[in-house]
Order: sequence, then C-alpha cells, then structure tokens
Amino acid sequence: MRKFNTRSTALAAASALAIAAGFAGAATAQNATTTLRGAVYDGATAEAGAQVTATEVATGYVARARVGADGRYVFSGLRPGTYRVQVTSADGQTAEETVTLALGQVGTLNLDVAAASTAPATSGATELGDIVVTGRRVFEVRTPEVATNVTQQQINNLPQISRNFLNFAALAPGLRVREDDTERTISAGGQTAQAINVFIDGQNRKSLINDGGVAGQDDSRGTPFPQGAVQEFRVISQNFKAEYEQAGSAIITAVTRSGTNEFHGDAFVFYQDPDWIAQDEISERRGAEKAPLKRLQYGASLGGPIIQDRLHFFGAYERKDEDRISQSFLNRTEYNDFFAADLGTTSTPYEQDIFFGKLSWQINDRQRLELSAEYKTEEDIRGASGQNAPSRAARNSGENKAFNLRHQYQGDRFLNEFAIDYLQSSYEQSVINGGDYGRRYVIFRDDSPTTPGFQYNINNREATVFTAGGRADSQFLEQKSTTIRNDLTIPDLSWMGTHTIKMGAKYSMQNYFVQKDFGRNPTFTYDIEARPEINGSRTIPVSVDLGVAVPPADADNNVIGLYIQDDWQITDKLELNLGIRWDYEDNAVNNDYRTPDSIRNMLAAIQNLPSYDFPSYFNPADYISDGDRPAFKDAFQPRFGFSYDVFGDERTVLFGGAGRYYDRIGFNFAFDERFKPFQFNKTIYFSNTGGLVGGQQTVAWNPAYLTPAGLDPLLAASPGAGEVFLVKNNFEPPRTDQFNIGVRQKFGQWQTALTFAAGHTEGESAWYIANALTETGGRFNGPSPTSVGFPQFRNTIFFQNTDKERDYKAIYLTADKPYNAQEGWGFNLAYTYMDATQNGSRDNGYAAFDFDYNVPSQSPEYRSATDERHRIVASGTLGLPADFLLSGIVTLGSGLPYNVFNCPDAPAGGPNICWNAGNPEKRAFLPGLNFAYRQVDLRLTKAFEVFGGQRVEFIADAINLFNFTNYSSFEGSYTSPRFGAGTGVFTPTRSFQVGLRYSF
Repeated sequence: MRKFNTRSTALAAASALAIAAGFAGAATAQNATTTLRGAVYDGATAEAGAQVTATEVATGYVARARVGADGRYVFSGLRPGTYRVQVTSADGQTAEETVTLALGQVGTLNLDVAAASTAPATSGATELGDIVVTGRRVFEVRTPEVATNVTQQQINNLPQISRNFLNFAALAPGLRVREDDTERTISAGGQTAQAINVFIDGQNRKSLINDGGVAGQDDSRGTPFPQGAVQEFRVISQNFKAEYEQAGSAIITAVTRSGTNEFHGDAFVFYQDPDWIAQDEISERRGAEKAPLKRLQYGASLGGPIIQDRLHFFGAYERKDEDRISQSFLNRTEYNDFFAADLGTTSTPYEQDIFFGKLSWQINDRQRLELSAEYKTEEDIRGASGQNAPSRAARNSGENKAFNLRHQYQGDRFLNEFAIDYLQSSYEQSVINGGDYGRRYVIFRDDSPTTPGFQYNINNREATVFTAGGRADSQFLEQKSTTIRNDLTIPDLSWMGTHTIKMGAKYSMQNYFVQKDFGRNPTFTYDIEARPEINGSRTIPVSVDLGVAVPPADADNNVIGLYIQDDWQITDKLELNLGIRWDYEDNAVNNDYRTPDSIRNMLAAIQNLPSYDFPSYFNPADYISDGDRPAFKDAFQPRFGFSYDVFGDERTVLFGGAGRYYDRIGFNFAFDERFKPFQFNKTIYFSNTGGLVGGQQTVAWNPAYLTPAGLDPLLAASPGAGEVFLVKNNFEPPRTDQFNIGVRQKFGQWQTALTFAAGHTEGESAWYIANALTETGGRFNGPSPTSVGFPQFRNTIFFQNTDKERDYKAIYLTADKPYNAQEGWGFNLAYTYMDATQNGSRDNGYAAFDFDYNVPSQSPEYRSATDERHRIVASGTLGLPADFLLSGIVTLGSGLPYNVFNCPDAPAGGPNICWNAGNPEKRAFLPGLNFAYRQVDLRLTKAFEVFGGQRVEFIADAINLFNFTNYSSFEGSYTSPRFGAGTGVFTPTRSFQVGLRYSF
C-alpha cells in the first residue's frame, strides 16, 4: 500500500537567541554532547591570562576555551570521548591532563600550572594503533537529574540476544524493558511505554502515530537502530532539563560513533540454533512440540580519516534473520479431527536490514559539521499461531529513513548549535491470503439458562474456538517530520554567582498518513457445536461480516518548542538549575476537522428526547467542531533543580528538583474520530430457511454466497453502520509533575546515590460512553442513534475523557564502579522500589476504552499495570586469565500485578473485579531470597590478538541460564482452583548463542 497524495511544504527557518554568562554548569545540547568546566590556578591564585585547549584524542579535533578573570573556563558542545586538556599560562607555564567525558554530563577539571604535572590515569582508554591513551573518567555529581550512563564497553560486552541497545535501559532505576515474541517496550515512572522519548544525536525519535514510544519499535521484533553504531547512551529517569521534550516519564539519549584518525572497523556474526532454546513451561504443559527458532545476526562497521584531524567517516550495517516455527493448536481438543488440516506448524520468518553512515568535518577550530543518514527495513510474518490456522498469516513491514545535519560554531563568548533533520517511519500490515475468505468457529451461550431448551441469541457467544482463512484487516501508517532546531549558549555573565543561560527553539513540520482497511475480506462465522436450535451444521454459517473501504487520513501538524534554562552556581557548593519550556502543536487532535451534519443532528435528536438528557459529564457542544478546534497554548513547563556539594570536594552531594512535563497523544487516537463513523461494517445473518432467528432477520443459506458473485449483491443491499467517536475541543495533552530529592556519595572509585522520587500524571485520554442511561450506570441502556432515526451509526457513542490520573512514588538506590582494563572489573547495581497507582481505563495503548465505569472519577484507585514493587538489576564485567572476559546481568523482581475476577474485595458499584490486585507467587532465587521474576544472563568472551594488533573474539551467551519461568499472565478467577497459576510466560526461556567478532 502506498500513499498517492504527498505533502508539499516550504522549509522555514527557526532560530534561538540567548543571553548567558558564567561558566558554572555550562549548558549545551546535552542530548548529544557533553561539557567540561573548571578553573586554572597558579598555586592558590586564579590564572586569568591562560589559554586552554581540549584535543579529542581519537580525531585530533581541537576546541579552545576562554579563561575568565576568575580563572574559570568552560568547553561546551564536546562529543563524549577522551580529551587531552592543555593549559598554558601567560608566563609560559603548562599543565596537562587526559580525561574521559560521558554523554550529557557536566564534568569538572581544575588545573594548576604551578604543579606542572599531569594527574595519574585511573580508568578509561582510547586505543590508537599500538599507542594506548588513558583518561581519568570524570564523574558528574552536581546535577539534579536522576541519570544513568551506559558505556560502549557495556553495550559491547554485556549479554543479550537481540542486539537492541535499548535493552540496556533496564540498567537504570525506575525503567523496565518488557519483551515478547512480537515486540519490545520500555516503561518508566509507573507509566506506559508511550510516555518515554528517545533521541539519537539530538534527533527526536518519538512515535507520533501509534504505541511504543519509539518510532519503528511498536509491533516490531527488531531494533530501532544498529547497535554497532551507538557509542554510548544516557537514561534520565527523572528531572530532565527544559531542552528535553515530549516525555512524561523518562528520556533516553544516544550518541553515535564517528570515524577517527586511524582506520578502525569490525565484523561480527551471532548464531542461535533451535536446539539451544528451551521450551516454555506453558506449551510443554499443554503437550505441544517445542516451536523452533533459528536466529542469525551479522554486520560490520568501518571508520577512519578522509583528511587527518579534519574529515572522518563512519558506516555500519546490521542484518537479522529469524526463522520461527509457529504452532496452531486448539484449547478445545475435542474438535481436533474437524480442524486436522489446519493444525500443526508453519514457518514465520523475520528479516531486518539497517544501514547507518556519518561524515564528521572539523572545518576549523571554531566550526564542526556532522551529516548522518540511516535506513532500516524489516518484514515479519506472523498471526499463524495459537487458535489461528496458517492461512491466517499476515505480513508486517516497517521502514525508517533518517537524515541529520548538525553544525557547531564556537565564538569568543558563545556556542551556537544548529540542526536540521528528517525522519520518515512507516508500518504496514498486509493480508497474505486475501483470496481465501475468513472462517470463525464459535460456541454460543444459552441466552436464558433458566428457560427450558437452548435459547439462541446470535450475539451471545461464549468463545471463539478457531479461525482460518484469509485475514480481514490491513493498514498502513506513516509519520514524516522535518525539524529545524537552534541552540545558543553564551558564558561570562556574573551576578550573585555565575550563570549559564541557554535558549533554544525548534520548528517541526509533521505529516501523519493513516490508511486502515478493516474487515475488507469477508469473514463467515460458524457454530462449531452444530446445534439443531441454530443451523444444525458446522458448514452453514450463521453470519458474514465485511467492512467498507474508508479514505485515508492525511494530516499536517506544525510543532513549535521554546525553552530557556539557567544553570546558576551561587557558590562553589550550591548550584541551582532553573528552566521553563513551552510547546505548541497546531493540529494534534484533528483541529481542522468539522463534525459531520449527520452526527450533529443525531446528538441533537437524543438531547431533545423529552425523557432523557446526556449525563452531566458529557456536553455535545464541547465535542462538536466547526473545523476551528483551538490548539492548546498553555503547555508551559517550569523546571527546577538544585545540588549542594556538602564539603566542596564533589564527594557528598545533596540534590533535588521538581518540574512539569507535557507529553503528546499519538494520532492513532484522534484518527478514530475521522475513521470510525464511516467504517461501515456490514453483517448478514444466515439460517436454513430465513426469517427471524436468534433475534435477527436472516437470509436462507445458499452455497453460492461463498463466491463473490453470490455474496456481493447481498452485501450491496446491506447499509451497514459505523461508530461515533468524539474528540474534546479544548483538549489538553497529558502532563506529569515530577519531584525528587536525594544524595550522592563517592567511596573511592564507587559512585552511589539514594533518591526519593514522585510523580503525578493527569490528562491521559480514553474513550468512554456518552449515551449512558444514568450518571453512574446504564452504559449500554441509553437511547441509541437508531432509536432516533440514525441507523447508520451503532448503538454506542464514544467520547474522549481526559480525567485519568496516575501517582508514582519510588526509591532508587544505585552503585556504580566503572570497568577499566587496568583493574579488570566493573559493577553496577540499580534497585527500585515503586508504588504506582491510577484510576480509569486499564488499557495501556492510545486506543484505550473503559466499559466498566461511566467516567474515571467513578472507578477505584488501583495499582498500575507497570507497578513492580521491587526490582533489582545488577550487571558487571570481570577480566579473567588468558584474555577471557566474563560479564553478566542479574534481574530480580517482585513481578507485575494481575486482575482478580470474582473478587470478594471488589469495590461496591462496579464489576466484581479487583484491578491489578493479584501478586505473582515468589520462588527461590537463593536461600532466603524469593522473587517472582528471576533471570541470570552471562557472556563469556575469549580474545586473540592476531596480525599485528588485530583482534578476534569468540563469544558465548547464556540467557536466562537457570531457565527460570517468569510468568506474564495468570489465572485470575478467585473461585478457580488454579487461581494465581501462570498461564503465559515472558521470553526468553533458557537460550544459548555463539558469536564471532573481528576488529582492527
């Protein structure tokens, strides 16, 4: 499926002007760079006339900083890496030190020319041929952000199967990575995956249409970016600064690798055999054969100089091939003989290719230019498993295209950073066997058990036993954005301390294209029990459904973002971080959409009924739009942080902060307002003789209706009906208020932190029923559109409600000792205690519904689906003799809650359900240590030096080494003898993988 009409827009320039001064906490575009600051001394005297340079060891790029009257200097906009910092005083004295700077951090380095010595190296290294330059890693401690940096050493050496660098976001407190056979999601702060945002080299990768949080990650088995092209990344769990946008829970910002003055490259291959993967407990209990999976991943990267010290290139390619064998089976095994031809296994392959390329040009000592491009394509065959025949398979395809141009200019008293980027991300689901009509086999429920005999109601169905034939649904979703951004930082302003004030602006031209062809292949429904009260046959259908084609939606949205932030160092111990951000979208929720007259007239007819009025929480005037729906203009987001260095030695630091963060809502939600009223689903009912059967008028069955020639006339005569969805005119996007306070403490090379965090979220959207009979009930008993003369609409009218709220309280404890080759070990620990609650809809995606309560305020407060009370993630690397390297990740958790049905403690006035009140059973990990979630992953690497400094590594991964069963779903009926028993499992089960990596 391809888009026929394209958007034509003219590029517009966006710039930011800033007034700033001082060195302290120097701000820069920290979603892609880092900052180094400090002071130059001659003994105890500030050295005002010194010159300071920072030379990136790997590339030879040189940056120069101005030294102020108080001896202070700042380097803004540095790439993360190892730098040789050199200072020369006015009388020719020099000092030099080599340091390693991590992404997004503000490091402090004071230099004393009187000492005329270089501090000893303790960790970090950049290899240049046979020369190894070590750099002392500079920790950032004076920041209110709750952040975790994941290094290239961790990305390269920690165990994982899928080569998705985002898996390692789980090393940060408050984050959880969830994986199954179809996709991988990241959630944080007690919220859903939609509340995070990812930046790669400063480019916003937010999913603008569908779920998942990250463009190209929803409904994908693959990775959104080649792991081999990632240098490092940073996870900010809370209190991110004003320069970050469109996230309510956490930010992940990554920087890509660049070429250096030496040619460096690598090639890798990883293989996983079907026999190396353990069968999951649920399918084994069912007696099914193990579903084999074979995985092959390979790729390469190369970088080097085009012009020494000036122009460098880097490129990477990665490929993933998976061949899964899906199983079709019945839970109702008494029908195995009838479906024998449809049961068994079928191949469902997955393929992904990702390309990345980058040019880096140091134009001169003041200017740097980077241009990068990325292309990703993937194809997945799925849907032919469980109670679905192989003929039900669908093809899921995804494609990403990205370009990013960034320019830095370092003036005498300012740093200007300009960027323009383009992102196109598409997702397509297509039907493979569209020439074969769909078949659904169901069991009907007795509509009146107290009445003698079987009372047939065609809409009262107990279960779907099996489906076969071609699927009915296909869709194509594509987001495009062209974004211009400018950030300006000017140091050297002194007033009651030192300041760095930074302003930035962005303008993004976005386009959303959504085409959904739902129900476009006829699907027949059959009575599998062949009851004589129905048709007495498994081959005569009771109905057929077909959807009508609906034109696609093609919407443009202009996005503006402005911010200003001030990092204010009041004293050598106390620093404040003050900022405010404002965001605006002119077409976030169908702002140019006009409500059709038919819907206006239908709502008026219901409102004019003499014995009925809509409930007080729904006023039709708040939802009827004339095409001028106002855009939300009040997304002001103040952000505050502080840090206090208790002893002035950067060892004990108190920190805290508070801020407001507006997120956005995916276009998939508002799309239903445009799409659903015209998505006419036509249903024709069949019986042996025709007439009124099962509460519906039926047509006498004729086998000719299984052919297009026989069925099309029937469908053409059926009017069908759509559904009314109404978006709120004065829509406000979801917002989160975050608070945190904590302490950091250094113990030698260990950096530890204890943080108390909290958050309150309002404004999440969900669909509720407008035409309820009463204020608190009767959701399906109010007057319907048909009852007032509008049969083209179904009985239920849905309206957008944004009263849902979440609360989050957490304790984070982290300990970090970075790995270095000299000592041969590193260790990281993140512990999270959380208490996450909410009200309203239990659905976690953009298309959230609530059929149990009239509005969120009537629902109880209950635990969120992401509320895992206790979670521990420990990782480490240990160098062994003979060039062996052992690394591992241990993940332990109390498990996610589940719903309890037939619950004796259910709140009065609602369904007999305790939402997310069930706690998974905990099982032993070690004596006295019991957890519901347990996973131990190990990687063993053996390295060989060959051919004059080249390196070959043999790698073996053991994922979930002890084959712990981690349940993902449970028997929730309180009255069931199996209450609390696991019914589904998280992947992976125990899995082994081998790999080979060559580097030079």
